[in-house]
Amino acid sequence: MLLIVDDDRRTATLLGRMLRQDGYDTEVEPDGATALARLAREPIPDALITDYHVPGANGLVIAQRARARRSGLPIFVVTGDPESVVTAPLARESAVEVIGKPVDYASLLARLHALVRVYA
Repeated sequence: MLLIVDDDRRTATLLGRMLRQDGYDTEVEPDGATALARLAREPIPDALITDYHVPGANGLVIAQRARARRSGLPIFVVTGDPESVVTAPLARESAVEVIGKPVDYASLLARLHALVRVYA
């Protein structure tokens, strides 16, 4: 299962639908607080895709919590300003993949497929 965190419901729904069509189970959370609560429960997702700017906790905080629950979890942080996320200390600590907007779905899918296959 892939956990998608994005406060833009339309974007999250579209991404979830596309990933389901490509064979992934998805769950969508609309903000940082609900994402953190979801990460406290089982099962732990196989990967996390989170927008950087979401209410309740930014994507790097969500990534850090996810990584604490499962070391090596593939994590993708989506942002319109990749440079500011890449240089954030928490990004280096969490070893996340930063993806700029607009998202190249084919690249995301290929990277996700490679990481989830290796991880699973």
